[in-house]
Amino acid sequence: MEDLSRRELLALKEIHLTGQTSDKGLVRNFVEEGIVADIAIDNLLLTHKGLGLLVRGSPSLWDSAA
Repeated sequence: MEDLSRRELLALKEIHLTGQTSDKGLVRNFVEEGIVADIAIDNLLLTHKGLGLLVRGSPSLWDSAA
């Protein structure tokens, strides 16, 4: 998983800020890809890989950050 969609980046941001996401459909994929660790029921944590993907971001979010 190299280029993340806007939906995926927003879900990673939500996980980073709250430890949860409203987009449960992505969680399984994130865990399988090693992007998110499921540390407890409804408590998610970005892995080093996930944090790197979030920080790197995507051009699809650059316009909303301005």
